Amino acid sequence: MIIDLPQHLLNGVFVINTSMKIEDEILKIHFPINFHEAMYELTYLMKGKKQCFYCSRTFSEDKITLDHLVPQDFGGPTIPNNLFPACKKCNSEKTNMLKPFYDKYLSLSTNGERSQFVSDFQQVARFLHRWYGLAFVKDLIEEKEIENIIVNISLSSSYRGKKYKKIKEYYKQYGHFQKPLILDRKSFLLDGFTALMFAKDNGIKNVPVIVLENVEVIF
Repeated sequence: MIIDLPQHLLNGVFVINTSMKIEDEILKIHFPINFHEAMYELTYLMKGKKQCFYCSRTFSEDKITLDHLVPQDFGGPTIPNNLFPACKKCNSEKTNMLKPFYDKYLSLSTNGERSQFVSDFQQVARFLHRWYGLAFVKDLIEEKEIENIIVNISLSSSYRGKKYKKIKEYYKQYGHFQKPLILDRKSFLLDGFTALMFAKDNGIKNVPVIVLENVEVIF
């Protein structure tokens, strides 16, 4: 897939910071990288830090966060296409709700109705995880053999921590991954190292990935 980039910066070379630049319509990110931080900075550059996507109110920059339109809970990737500025109140209220559910939540008039709706949604969420999996981002995903994924591995500390345990428990309960791995256009791993290691440990040969065709890691 192609991630959103600032259209007015696509001609020639534009240096965003010491770690990122846009060159020939390709976002080039220097290794080592913090992929999420890079995507947050790029999104703020494009979409600003003042207006909430949900309530449309204007805030000071310190009151604005970024929200995943398709929640990470349902496989939503951390890329500008899926990130939108949101005030802290809206971001907190939306939690892991998909937007149609959040729109319904906002239409309710009392705190009691809203509280019950949030509780009911968590029941629905378990159903969605079981039967829909990554369906909400299915158009972005492909399957890839883990042997064809390029990764820089540093095992100075154990990767089998809380994140690994969460991936293991989710996979055991639902039989599939909760999130796709994110790769650059040359199949270098940008996000999802722990999930990749879980797959290696458990003999899982293929994993869901999103390949960012206009992103490249440079060394």
